[in-house]
Amino acid sequence: MRVLVLGNDTPVGYSLSAFANPLRRHELLGVSLDKTRWGRERQVRRLIRDAAPDVVLDTRIVTQIDSSDRIGQRDVQRSAWLAQACERVGASYLYLSSAFVFSGTMTRPYLEKDMPDVESGVGRALLEVEETLTSHLEDVLILRLGRLFAGRRPNALCTALDTLRRGQGVQVSDRLQGNPVHVGEVARVCMAILDQMSAGAPRHGVFHYCSLGETGYLDFAEAIMACASQYEPFVDARELLLEDLTDETQPMVNYTLDCSKIRREFGIQQLPWRNFVDRAVTRYLELYVSGEGVIERT
Repeated sequence: MRVLVLGNDTPVGYSLSAFANPLRRHELLGVSLDKTRWGRERQVRRLIRDAAPDVVLDTRIVTQIDSSDRIGQRDVQRSAWLAQACERVGASYLYLSSAFVFSGTMTRPYLEKDMPDVESGVGRALLEVEETLTSHLEDVLILRLGRLFAGRRPNALCTALDTLRRGQGVQVSDRLQGNPVHVGEVARVCMAILDQMSAGAPRHGVFHYCSLGETGYLDFAEAIMACASQYEPFVDARELLLEDLTDETQPMVNYTLDCSKIRREFGIQQLPWRNFVDRAVTRYLELYVSGEGVIERT
C-alpha cells in the first residue's frame, strides 16, 4: 500500500521508516512535522491529491505530548481538513492517539468501549481530534497508545536523561500509573495493522496498545537511571537521587490500557517495555552525546 506518514521526522516517524523500509511491503511517503502546520485547507487538499495515499498515518499530535509545542484548535482544524481530503480520494486514516484521552480515575485498565472523559489539557485536544476525524471520515482507525519513550527527543526518557546530564535529580510522582511503550514497538504494531489492512482487514475502529508491565512513573524513572548509570556520561547518576514527589493523600491516576482487542482482532502480542530501555538509552547517547566523549559502559 501507499502510506503517507505525517510527521516522518518524529520519534515514531523515524522508527516507522527504520522498521518498514527493509521489508518493502509498503511504499512510505513522508511529510515533516513542520510542514504539517498548514495555514489553509487548499494546502492539505493538494498534498493528499498529489500523494494519492491508500492510508494516511498520523503521528503529529501524539508526538507533541512531551514537546514544547502546544496542541490546540489549529491542530483540530487541520485534522478536519485532512479527513475531508481523504474522503475525496478514498484514503483511509490511521491516527495515533493516547491513553491521555481518559481522566485516569478508573482502577482497572481502560477498554476501547470506555467513554473518554478527560476535560482539559493535551488529552482533551487528542480527543477532539479523534472526534473530528470520525465525524468526517468513515475509514478511521484510532490507535491509543501508552506513554511513548525513545532515544530521540521529545519524550519522557530523553527529558530524564537531559536532566541527569545537567547534574540534577529527576522529579517524579508514583501516583501516576501506566504502561510505557517504545516507539519501535509502535512501528511494529502500525506495520502489522497496515499489513492486515492490505489483506482486507477493517480500516476503522478504536484499538489500544501499550507494552507489557504496568508500572508507576517512579519505577519507570528508576529503570532509566539504572540503565543510564552503566554508561560513562551518567556514572554520576548513581549519586543523584530521584526526587519522589508522591503525595499519598492524592488519588492514583491510572493510564493503563487493556490490549485484548488488538490481540484478538489483529493477533498483535505485547512485549515488555523493560526490553527497550537500554535500546532507547544507547540511541540517546548516539544522537546527543557521542560527539562529546566516551560513551562506553562502565
